[in-house]
Amino acid sequence: MEETIELWFKEGYTDFDSREGLNRDRPFELKRLNVIVGANNSGKSRFIRELMFKIKINSVEFKPPQVYTDYISIINKFIVAYSPNHQLETLNHSLYNSEDILSNWRSNGSSLVDIRKRLESHLNYSTSSIKHGTLEYEIISKIPSHKIGKVIDEIKHLANGLLKLENATNSLTLNNSNFYYIDTLRSLRKLPRKTISTEDELEFYPLLFRTLTDHGFEQTEVISGEDFFDLLTDSLLGRPDERTRIHHYQEKLSHYFFNNETITIIPHLKNDTIEIKIGNEEQFAISQLGDGLQQVIILTYKAFLTTEPSFFFIEEPEMHLHAGYVKQLMKFLLNETDHYYVATTHSNYLLDMINEDKRIALYRVDKEKIDDEENKYETVVKRCDGDRTILQTLGVSPSSVFLANCTIWIEGITDRLYFVQYLKKYLEELKTTDEEKWQDYSRYIDGYHYAFVEYQGSNLEHWDFEVDSLEDVDSSKNKGLNAVLITSNALVIADSDLTKKPRFNELEQQLGDKIVITKGKETENSLPRNLLIKKFFEMCPNNGLANQGGRKKLEYSYDYENCFTDSYQTSPKGIGKYFDRVLEKMRKNEIIPELAANEKSFTFSDGGQGTIKSKTGFCRDIVESMQTEDWKLTDSAIELCEAIFQHIKRNND
Repeated sequence: MEETIELWFKEGYTDFDSREGLNRDRPFELKRLNVIVGANNSGKSRFIRELMFKIKINSVEFKPPQVYTDYISIINKFIVAYSPNHQLETLNHSLYNSEDILSNWRSNGSSLVDIRKRLESHLNYSTSSIKHGTLEYEIISKIPSHKIGKVIDEIKHLANGLLKLENATNSLTLNNSNFYYIDTLRSLRKLPRKTISTEDELEFYPLLFRTLTDHGFEQTEVISGEDFFDLLTDSLLGRPDERTRIHHYQEKLSHYFFNNETITIIPHLKNDTIEIKIGNEEQFAISQLGDGLQQVIILTYKAFLTTEPSFFFIEEPEMHLHAGYVKQLMKFLLNETDHYYVATTHSNYLLDMINEDKRIALYRVDKEKIDDEENKYETVVKRCDGDRTILQTLGVSPSSVFLANCTIWIEGITDRLYFVQYLKKYLEELKTTDEEKWQDYSRYIDGYHYAFVEYQGSNLEHWDFEVDSLEDVDSSKNKGLNAVLITSNALVIADSDLTKKPRFNELEQQLGDKIVITKGKETENSLPRNLLIKKFFEMCPNNGLANQGGRKKLEYSYDYENCFTDSYQTSPKGIGKYFDRVLEKMRKNEIIPELAANEKSFTFSDGGQGTIKSKTGFCRDIVESMQTEDWKLTDSAIELCEAIFQHIKRNND
């Protein structure tokens, strides 16, 4: 399925107001995982049920937006190429204009057909048959006779392309999709048949029955967990592919949630119950399994076993789950299934994932008072990926700090975002080169087995990593704060310039092999060269001048790559200085003109240490490229990843 789709509402969304798309004028962007947060009684649950209902009854249009808008762009380029004086905006009839196309489509959904028919109607044209003043007349009447054949070929190409696109978008309706709702009423235990004499199957599933009664869904749309026994039994006694699917499901559960211990889930037909065997343990009733792991099974079995495109609407998936397993659950759903998920939550542990994974969107539901109307409120839904006030909405305060089994101390947020991508890529590469090590490392969960701590640069000198006894604790002394007392087992990753600081020897003595120094000046020096080259050209003005104004950026050419080397990976200067030197090489090679007497060069670095300007924005661009483009870890990045995983392993095994 597409990583992102757009939902265009066909009618007014009367129950909800939104400046972010719940109306006919703008689409509602649906990503693979859509997290809905809000205060109690703000309307989160009502919103996801209403959204499910709207999609189910086909009250929205479902279109993958990019392919649609890309084709509109192609049409516009064709028109601009052949319109008089290349002035498209002067034409009276602009059905081909992208905004008009989208507006027309939102009104009746037929603009693709309209455009194709208009194009096809002029394949066998004669200028006399085209009305004066129309767009077609303006284009066709100005084309020299020797170019007519070429234009007709282009029109045919566009018409055929539109027909294919029309067919493709028609096939992407939601009519063939499955819809599932998972309420907070859920359990793997159903009532045993021998205790009930009724003929009504629903009597065995009281939680399912309650949800159906409350919300009016169809029985097949509600997942309560109570039917897992029957589904498991039918699958294990069914076709070979069904048995294989159950086997694969158990393997994935083992990998994500049971530390790679072999698990087997068994329907016990005599007592109508489910049992489980974990590793070498004795088989036992699943009712004795931890509540959190029972919830994991309820939230994943239907999603994994269902192969058709589906939409899952989940109430509070974090119920009974350890904080670290909330993230692991979401990784399972995103990586091991192809469905879309909309989930309400009160868990702040999902928020870290928003920066780490482009497949996730965050929405906030609030009640806002209607102007001039006493005691009347509307429910407002807003996209809020970067809104820090969400923490207040979720009730997060400093006392909410959760301690993991070990900590990775890094300089700041940019390092954390880089390392999240590094560790993910390191695991991907291990999967093909060392499966045994991959099995070992990939079971560790961010927020549970380990956590990142940001010490903010030179502030590292203010921390003491060695406390032998409580008698040593004295905050009044002119000594570093006691890191050991407030975080668990620390691994410190520091920039190479720390070695020049007064306290380095003391820190090295305290930490021993638990301090890692970057080979280059800072973490940016371990970034992959191809992504750095791309970012260089995105930043560099084509004339290389400081006052570049609105001028174009320097265009990339493969011939320029010889200006870039791997020297930055071990350089005592930052990436900004490395880029400045590349710019100097380009001047010497006459790729960029030499500076005139009164001109100043554009610079990438910020200060004498050569750190890149706008470090946070630079980081976010690189991290986005890491999620969409091919790249490989540098040798220095691999060493950092291995040091981190060795530290995590030592403190969790």
